[in-house]
Amino acid sequence: MSLYEELFRVCDEYNRFQKLGQDYSLRQIVVIFKTLLESYEDEEYDVSINEINSLIALPKDEKSKSLKLEINDLYNGDTFYKGINRVLIFPYKIDKYIKASSFQNDMNVNYLKDFFISLVVYRYSNNLKSMEDNQLFDFLDCYLDLKKDDIIIYQEQKKKCLDEYILREKERKIEAGFMVDKYNIINNVKDFINENYDTNLDIFCEVNESPDGPSCDSSHYYLDYYRTIGLKDNDDIVFKIKELSYEAEDDIDAYRPCFSYDESKCLDKVINVYRLRNKMQDLVGKYPKLNDYFDDLNQKYRMLLKDNDIVDNKKIKKLVGNTI
Repeated sequence: MSLYEELFRVCDEYNRFQKLGQDYSLRQIVVIFKTLLESYEDEEYDVSINEINSLIALPKDEKSKSLKLEINDLYNGDTFYKGINRVLIFPYKIDKYIKASSFQNDMNVNYLKDFFISLVVYRYSNNLKSMEDNQLFDFLDCYLDLKKDDIIIYQEQKKKCLDEYILREKERKIEAGFMVDKYNIINNVKDFINENYDTNLDIFCEVNESPDGPSCDSSHYYLDYYRTIGLKDNDDIVFKIKELSYEAEDDIDAYRPCFSYDESKCLDKVINVYRLRNKMQDLVGKYPKLNDYFDDLNQKYRMLLKDNDIVDNKKIKKLVGNTI
């Protein structure tokens, strides 16, 4: 057999393989996706092909965090191609239409692709040019029975990932609520360090003006005004952080001859305590007991949260003032 004849044979075999493996009715597609999603995700799904030829698969529970599937155009010729009541499927590209929740990012959500690949192999091996509903659904039932251990493992992994995600989200919300006045807490840090170390740090504030980006019409630049808050050891700055004090509203406002700090117009007087602690790592390295200060602050803050999801700002202000 010549090289050309061999190439022709391989191409012909490939085309036959594609035709055998990718032709399904719309009803079959809906049933396949619904059955697979419900079996693996362990909840009910609504799966439909709408009037604009989009296949949508969503959990019936609107609060569910399980994955969603949305194929916006069945005529796209990429993963799916919709003919007259028929759909061709290209299994290896299904994954890109899966909209997994963030908690599933570390999971291998590939069971849809794996099923269609197995189905292609089955049809090719049995030379099935088409499949009646009963044939297809029998195969689907057998496939799920063979995969029952994998399904259990998937569901266990999903539960574990979801539980961890819920804990992370709860912690994120807790940490996000611990907002304090920048000046007050930095002043407290100064007092703590001075009381526990042979040093005499001072707090300082400086008002600065800084060029902002171009205006909407790109014809001129505005100015923003900053107050820099920090700590000094004699003339050496050991810590500093910006506070956006005022944002110019127009070009006349931007080029005022003088600027005085106005607390009522300050745009970010507060800072998250956990974020500040991260920013102070160099200071913690120099004054290790500062870890005790933040640990104590964290413990007392969480005590306030014991019976509440949110802590009143006045209580946080009082807490920071009484930490030392």
